[in-house]
Amino acid sequence: MSKMTRWTWSTPTGQRKLQSVADHVFWSYTLLSVTREIMVRMKAGQPNPFPNGRTKETNIRMSRYQRGLLNIRDLERDQALAEDGIRVCAHCGSHAPRYHRDHLIPRSRLGSVVLMGNVVRACPACNLSRGNRDLMIWHHDNETFPSLGILRRYLKICYFHARDQGRLDQPAAAAVTEGLPFDPRAFPRRFPPVNELVWDHAWPN
Repeated sequence: MSKMTRWTWSTPTGQRKLQSVADHVFWSYTLLSVTREIMVRMKAGQPNPFPNGRTKETNIRMSRYQRGLLNIRDLERDQALAEDGIRVCAHCGSHAPRYHRDHLIPRSRLGSVVLMGNVVRACPACNLSRGNRDLMIWHHDNETFPSLGILRRYLKICYFHARDQGRLDQPAAAAVTEGLPFDPRAFPRRFPPVNELVWDHAWPN
């Protein structure tokens, strides 16, 4: 797990309150999009487009998602990138003689439901360490942060599953109590510094 970004998770004070399942998804997904844009600009040697920080832009864009002016895209591109990338552990980027099939949302919580993009390649160490834990809670417990590629994929899976189950507008706590197979309250409210993040272990460049 040494290739994972180290991160101590916390809930920041002074941020907007998140109530519904959709609120939690939109915040983390929007912050991810803003962060990715900064990463791309930095790699190209261009200045940070958000010199006042990521929070302000995230608030603006999140409101657009809430009003339906922006939409979360489907998983087809994410799936294609995963299939075409190098064969490494999706969580830590390590090479292994063999890999396990790891379900981002644990299969045991889904029953007979099969979700597109839910299976990733994992090294035995990561797969055994995680077990049946919620993906984000596993990272909380280990004080690590996922690659943005895996986080984006996970957030999309959670969003589309909640949408299909009619739970997006439900309070997150109630949705979890009633059987939602992931906990939106565990999604990241803050991200590590941009230069410490990994985009995708399968696409190191």
